[in-house]
Amino acid sequence: MSGTDAVGHDIAHIECGEDYDKECDIEELVAICNSNSSCRGFNSNGFLKSCTSGCDANCCYDVTQNVDLYIRKGFLPPDDWQNDVFSGRILFANPEPHFCFLPEIANGYIGTVAMSAALFQSGLFNGKCGNVGKARLPSPIGGSIITGELIASALHFEKAVFTRRYQFDDQNGAIIEHSVYISQTLKSVMVVEFSPVASTSKFVTFSYSSTFDPLNQTHNPETKCTGGGGVEIDVEFTLNSNLSTSSMYVYEGILLSRDDRDRLIYVTICTQQSKELNQTLTISSRIQFISTLASSIDFGPNPIDQMTVTLEAINRFDEALTKKNDLFNEHVQAWRNLWKSGIDIEPMNDQPFVIPRIVLDTDSNGENDTVITIFSRSLDIAQHVNSSMYYLLSSSRDDWPYGISPGGLASQSYSGLMFFDMDWYMMPALLPFYPSRAESLLRYRYNSLDASNNIALRFGYNGSMFAWTAAYLGRAEGCCDGKGGWELCIEQHITGDVAVAVQMYYYATKDDIWLENIGWPLLRDIAKFWSSRVTKTNNMTYSIEKVMPVDEWCDNDQTKCGDIGIDNAIQTNAVAIISLQLAKQVGDMFGFEVDPEWEIIAKKIKINFNSTTQTHIQWDNAVLPPAPSHYVCPEDVLYLTYPMNFNVTPAIIRNDAETFIPITCQENAGMTAPIHAIVWLMLNETLKAEGEFNRSLQACTYGEFHVRNEVDIHANIIGGHGFNTHFLTGDGGFIQSVMMGYAGLRYDDKSLLFNPLAGSLTPATKSIRLRNVHVRGAYPFDFTINQNSVQFICSDVYDNMLCIIDNHKIQWNITSNQLTLYFQDIHFPLRVDLCI
Repeated sequence: MSGTDAVGHDIAHIECGEDYDKECDIEELVAICNSNSSCRGFNSNGFLKSCTSGCDANCCYDVTQNVDLYIRKGFLPPDDWQNDVFSGRILFANPEPHFCFLPEIANGYIGTVAMSAALFQSGLFNGKCGNVGKARLPSPIGGSIITGELIASALHFEKAVFTRRYQFDDQNGAIIEHSVYISQTLKSVMVVEFSPVASTSKFVTFSYSSTFDPLNQTHNPETKCTGGGGVEIDVEFTLNSNLSTSSMYVYEGILLSRDDRDRLIYVTICTQQSKELNQTLTISSRIQFISTLASSIDFGPNPIDQMTVTLEAINRFDEALTKKNDLFNEHVQAWRNLWKSGIDIEPMNDQPFVIPRIVLDTDSNGENDTVITIFSRSLDIAQHVNSSMYYLLSSSRDDWPYGISPGGLASQSYSGLMFFDMDWYMMPALLPFYPSRAESLLRYRYNSLDASNNIALRFGYNGSMFAWTAAYLGRAEGCCDGKGGWELCIEQHITGDVAVAVQMYYYATKDDIWLENIGWPLLRDIAKFWSSRVTKTNNMTYSIEKVMPVDEWCDNDQTKCGDIGIDNAIQTNAVAIISLQLAKQVGDMFGFEVDPEWEIIAKKIKINFNSTTQTHIQWDNAVLPPAPSHYVCPEDVLYLTYPMNFNVTPAIIRNDAETFIPITCQENAGMTAPIHAIVWLMLNETLKAEGEFNRSLQACTYGEFHVRNEVDIHANIIGGHGFNTHFLTGDGGFIQSVMMGYAGLRYDDKSLLFNPLAGSLTPATKSIRLRNVHVRGAYPFDFTINQNSVQFICSDVYDNMLCIIDNHKIQWNITSNQLTLYFQDIHFPLRVDLCI
């Protein structure tokens, strides 16, 4: 366990619990924490969770019991928040974690980290090839109350609102709530609100410091959260005094570099925020400040002038003002509609979400000075399910198809670029519940075809070569001249990964119109790429040479692997085969012209396999690295089992799992652990699955608001590196480990099916319910699995429209009356489809 937390504070810790000589004594842990003035509480599954998640500086305990969250007296959630906190609908912090670990507030179009100085628009990038990054804008809703005591902070999932509460003892204990949100209904509208919660006086006066200073952008500590430093300015702003009024300030900006089309890119922000950074406000009821944004990319890829952008921002501002009194309610209702779908975790009867509090007199002075609230493991799971889905929903939008970066919308992590993480981790997590959002991500790939065709041409290939790191409309970071190494140029499995995502989406929705008009052009150009990318060998097979595999550590020699590449990477070759086969099938389905070479090449692409050990081989001449000094990272072979279902048998799946999982790097749990959990469950290895599920649950999660990192950011961890938050890949992976792992959801070429490991749920969990799962993208129903049975139900509207057929061809109808099927009476898998 590291000696410091994520921000470098020394940590005092003790080791107790399972696998230790010493048992854990809750009173002893409390006493140690009370003796440390920095310690507000502790989290006793620190063995699984990074130290800043539930632990303060100088206070962390390496134990393996349930999540025992001790909170010193006076630091409990406010009374009116407790029901939602204790049911997983609110994440609460007091004190707040490091600002790098505050949650994002976003709506798929624009986003910011709560209260921060930086704002980002999805798709708005600065810089040219080789130096592309998401453009940072000044946030008009960033800032803090600088008088009063901060007594509570919360992320409200169902409302998509971040709230701070301040108490003012000099004003008779008045409490002010400071909230921010970005409208789900009017996508360019940002709101900061102040409202009194409790006060014995009519008016409350306080000072508020805004970070919004577009003419002098010096408020930018967030660069530290993504490994940067200092002040970064991507857009230069001026105040348009002619269009500004007493209630609206108009700031016009221009990006400091033209894009690859040599366009000037304009941004306009309209806001009610005062030009003064520090304001004194006196309120007796709720007040709100509205801001809006517009940019050149709102109008597509063609050049646009500044005034057109400015008038659009003003029109959006005027519309928001007319709806000022309804903005919040409409926003909340839109989010409630989204939350009609999702995952519910029900705890075991003897392990409720929250165990009754323990009150102690730890200093033996006759007065109770300690309150211990014990959160069960099932609540921890429920909170992570909701937070992961919230972050995925915040960074996606049906009507704005510009993709999701691994770092989400609200940060410059990963430079805001799109990776295969979007196609294999985020899209599948959204697909069963929000098929239109999944389609939006694939539409980004479709809109990237022109840029991807140009990349292929620069490398001397046909069709579309998707950028490993893609920006606006798919344009690449790096590789502009068709030269270079490392993953920017040669991690080409991404092109086949897109084809697998197309397959997943079509199997889930069976949308033939989409497949003909969106899916086919993608598959056609991807197949053209692979048929030009392969090399025919002497033994009449085809090879794919000089690539970067998913396992970027390759031979644990990144220089060799990155500059030269390796040949016949197992996952790359497998996705190429699927791409070619699927293109042939879809082309024939619609009577399109299909290159006969696609099918021939697909049958002869080399798949490295050891016939003696019956295991796959990562690439030509690959040698298994000896554990524990060297690892594969991330592991690539198990992708053949999930999500690809690529020509594997149960015996081969087991051999691959037992060979590669033990030597997979530990620090990248957000990517690897969900896949491993799903595979172990397929193999009836419940204990191994549980270990991987725990890693996925807590994977490099920092702070009370569940902000993930790709790897553990402690310096003494193998592969550890600086801040790179927020890692939505881990959120998508975790959702899949619940949904495709324990609930057993799958899609194939016929329909949706469930094939769980009967009777195996993660400990402390009584049942898992998937709400509003969509069949064929349009017909929702609920699925629940517990220790003994599965249950189905739908609304009256869909009564008897959906049928279930088990592996022995026994059929049941789904109705508005709950159908319970006991494991002893059914034969998995259960297939769900429209009744014939």
